[in-house]
Amino acid sequence: MDGELDKAKIVSVALTFLGVLVFAALLGYVLLSPAQFEQRAQSFVIAEIEARLGERTMPEGSNPPEIEARIQETLKHLSDFVNASVAAMCRAECDDQLALIEVARRIYNDYLVDFRMGADMFRTIVEDRYHAILGELRADVGVFLTCNLLVMVLAFVLALFRTDDSAHLLPVSILLTVSTAAASYWYVMGQNWFLTLVHADFYGWTYIAVLAFIFLVLLDIGLNRARVTGEALDAMTRMVF
Repeated sequence: MDGELDKAKIVSVALTFLGVLVFAALLGYVLLSPAQFEQRAQSFVIAEIEARLGERTMPEGSNPPEIEARIQETLKHLSDFVNASVAAMCRAECDDQLALIEVARRIYNDYLVDFRMGADMFRTIVEDRYHAILGELRADVGVFLTCNLLVMVLAFVLALFRTDDSAHLLPVSILLTVSTAAASYWYVMGQNWFLTLVHADFYGWTYIAVLAFIFLVLLDIGLNRARVTGEALDAMTRMVF
């Protein structure tokens, strides 16, 4: 039995320590490297701008095929305009900002004049949306990483010092490792689906609720000798078997 507890403790300590390192490093990256974070998140921000502008400007419901084809063509030109406007912001290095602004103006004048606000005004709207969405995203990712880091630190401390509760900590450590893997995958691969989940209100708050539940489980383990957690696991085991 002691051998099993030792193995559970080793695994729990290793997983939670890895999680602490990953989330601390990613939080430092988001807070201390804003330009690199923006570069990694830019495609997601552009997609969000396109989606929000498209929702506000396109008619709802089903449309005849010819109107639907015209809508899709307008959305394509809208996407081109958004990309050109973001490029003209020169958030990264660019050789000729005036030439990029002229590209955006030409797209607007050729295809988007029905919006009736002028190329420069429309470009200003895109820029404002860009800064707003980027700020929201940075805050959402920061909250996600901070919450995970705090829970990971608590889990690591308990795994290190509460050997008798290793059996209860192991499932929690494995569950937290899933979020560690997802965050690591985003950092390495730069996938937009991760940012979509973090930025979405429903999934974001649902995940925070799950973390809050895990935090309560850890408090039960640390302060209550895992009495509630142990009884719940025993009850679940009896129901299954």
